[in-house]
Amino acid sequence: MKISTFLENSQQSRIKKVLGKIGVAFFWVLLWALAARWVNSPLVLPSPLKTLEGVVTLAGDFEFFVSIGVTLLRVFGGVFISVALGLVLGLAGGLNKPFYEIMNPFVSTIKSLPVVSVIILINLWIASGLVPLVVTFLICFPVTWTNVVQGVRSTDKKLLQMAKIYNVEQSKIISDIYLPSVKPYAVSALMNAIGLGWKVTVTAEVLANALPSIGMNLYYAKIYLETDLLFSWTLIIVICSLVIEKITLYMIARNNRKGDGQCPLS
Repeated sequence: MKISTFLENSQQSRIKKVLGKIGVAFFWVLLWALAARWVNSPLVLPSPLKTLEGVVTLAGDFEFFVSIGVTLLRVFGGVFISVALGLVLGLAGGLNKPFYEIMNPFVSTIKSLPVVSVIILINLWIASGLVPLVVTFLICFPVTWTNVVQGVRSTDKKLLQMAKIYNVEQSKIISDIYLPSVKPYAVSALMNAIGLGWKVTVTAEVLANALPSIGMNLYYAKIYLETDLLFSWTLIIVICSLVIEKITLYMIARNNRKGDGQCPLS
């Protein structure tokens, strides 16, 4: 009886949570609709319905899916490379102080540079189609690097001392002590990189004239004063970003459930 009551309460809680999110979304869409009605000019602010009509219109063209696919490849490519290298080099930087001192000026310089400057510089050296991928990597890499180094430095000192006392191999220390400590920081870096990657990739596509791409479609919609399509492409970017974020969180949560019960140095 208690179990059934718990499950029922849990289900009701989930339903309330979903309804709450729907209510918040409805509030903002309603506010958008009222603002569009007040402005009364689709050229300045198209309504939500007009924006959805634009999405349906775009979806009827094969180039629509090509643009989304190519942009997704650039986002995934840049984020994946930045997270993979950031994890490896961040571990090395956290464990080896001389290596950290060598890498830190490069990372600090990239972090301080405006995104536009990075895009323009990279566009001078490589083909426009590769610019978004390379720029996304350069902008997202410092995020991963910094988080991983911080994760290494926050590792439990008592566990490290215990491993030293028992002469545990360095490879086991890294895999069973450092990596679990770094994991939350790496997950945070991944989520930040995904959000940042979308913004950087689309911006780079516009400035580098990378075709096909979502960014160039945004640019063309702006040039030809097709504000409804501009809003439609923006809505598509938001939806794609949210879907990827949710899938990533689901995969991380699933992996965490599989890893439950594993102890360090086991």
